[in-house]
Amino acid sequence: MRYPTTGETAQMEDKSPFELPRVGVVITSYNYRAYVEDAIRSVLAQTYENWDCVIVDDASTDGSADHVRDLLKQISDPRLRLLARPQNGGQLAAFRDGFAASDASFVTFLDSDDVWLPNFLLAHLSAHLNATQPASLSSSDLFLVDRDRALLAGSFVMLRKPRFEAEAGGVTIPPSRQLGEMARELAYPSDHPVTYFGPSAYGWIWAPTSSMVFRRGALEPVLAFPFKVTIGTDYLAATCAHLAAGSLILSECLGLYRLHGSNATGGLAYAGGRMLLSPAYASLDAAMGADVLDYVLANAERLRAINGRDFVPEFLAQHVRRFDTLAADPRLTPFLSRKSRWRQLRKRFSRTVRRVFGGAPA
Repeated sequence: MRYPTTGETAQMEDKSPFELPRVGVVITSYNYRAYVEDAIRSVLAQTYENWDCVIVDDASTDGSADHVRDLLKQISDPRLRLLARPQNGGQLAAFRDGFAASDASFVTFLDSDDVWLPNFLLAHLSAHLNATQPASLSSSDLFLVDRDRALLAGSFVMLRKPRFEAEAGGVTIPPSRQLGEMARELAYPSDHPVTYFGPSAYGWIWAPTSSMVFRRGALEPVLAFPFKVTIGTDYLAATCAHLAAGSLILSECLGLYRLHGSNATGGLAYAGGRMLLSPAYASLDAAMGADVLDYVLANAERLRAINGRDFVPEFLAQHVRRFDTLAADPRLTPFLSRKSRWRQLRKRFSRTVRRVFGGAPA
């Protein structure tokens, strides 16, 4: 009988018992020729290398597509490719095309004006593959920078990570060395906490698009849904995917979120704290709330099967409190108690009276 040599034993120990998951990277771009190369090169710089990347140009008029085409010829990396849309379809259409261009188990979207730090993919995969709680998506913190990458802030404050104390409603995911010991490519020791929030956690808890990594199975039914709004896709994608299995929040800053005057902030100078959205984005607030309502009602049976029979009514009660104009929707009747429906209608009536007469009703 022949026993393995010391070298053969070491080689066997180094070999992972499983294949490394591939990540589908989607860079969405519209008239960001000045920034898109930075985004592409930040993907190339990733320490985790099992990815493919499609750059979706949404019919830019500033020469972005030709610029990317020339750049990809220079780089000559088969993992990169360009998908140039013949006409502009908006952010949601670009998301869908990029998603369809890959069959990877994990999918992430990088806005072409943002930049990842080298450990972005590695940190997110390490979090997703934790030994405690799988989740639908993950989101990490971001540095805020201006158009020239001058640092403006060291955190995106709306990310629901532990700041002054443990985050209520979240569960801390303990670090595990097992995965890194089995597959060195996935080893990511970090002192930054990761927090899990279950599907019942309501409201915006993430950083923007370029901070997120989704499980394909959680995002697929979301992008297949016929939403009416075509921008603000990170809100729709994160809110609806989260309902399947919750979210992992990474406290570490793993990217740069660029404020340059043409994004959601609408050119407003950063004043610290929460960023104010441009009027164009803010005006879509109610429409996006209505889109989420449509999605939840259409998927009520599936969400009930996953999370229990009380999940959908509890979500809808919170959602109607947040978007009170939805309270009169007759489709809510089977899900909300009569008391809850009357409470929302009274609240809406009171707001209308105050708006018309300038004061509280007698």
